[in-house]
Amino acid sequence: MLEKGFTVPALAQPALPPSPSWFPLPPGWLVLGALLLAVVAVVLFFRYARWRRNRWRREAQALLPASHSVDGWLNLIKQVLLVHQPRAAVSQSLTAESLLQPVPLENDLRQQLCARYCQRDNQLAEADESRLRRQLASWLKELPDV
Repeated sequence: MLEKGFTVPALAQPALPPSPSWFPLPPGWLVLGALLLAVVAVVLFFRYARWRRNRWRREAQALLPASHSVDGWLNLIKQVLLVHQPRAAVSQSLTAESLLQPVPLENDLRQQLCARYCQRDNQLAEADESRLRRQLASWLKELPDV
């Protein structure tokens, strides 16, 4: 049949081109990936900055459950006011009445705080202190971000 030295051409398995490579990707995918990464980085940066700016709110809310004297409550209120108002404006509030003016409190609580400020017996009753905690917590939530 076949003479010696005769070879059959390789027609049964034709030569195929090499398979396409996954890398390097087309430039459009690289640009889209870079843009998405940049957007995620910017969003995370702003969220982190907001979280850091609201540190004062978290610290004030952590101090609310503790029992304080009237002087301690007014000190906490003054620290919160210093975050939102200039130091010169807050330092001019020499009396408890002027310090409590921007704080939305019930009148009887405001009067008790003013009457017991810098007194020997300056503890509030437990019911009044829990009302004060609730009102200060709602005030802290309503304050704008710094």
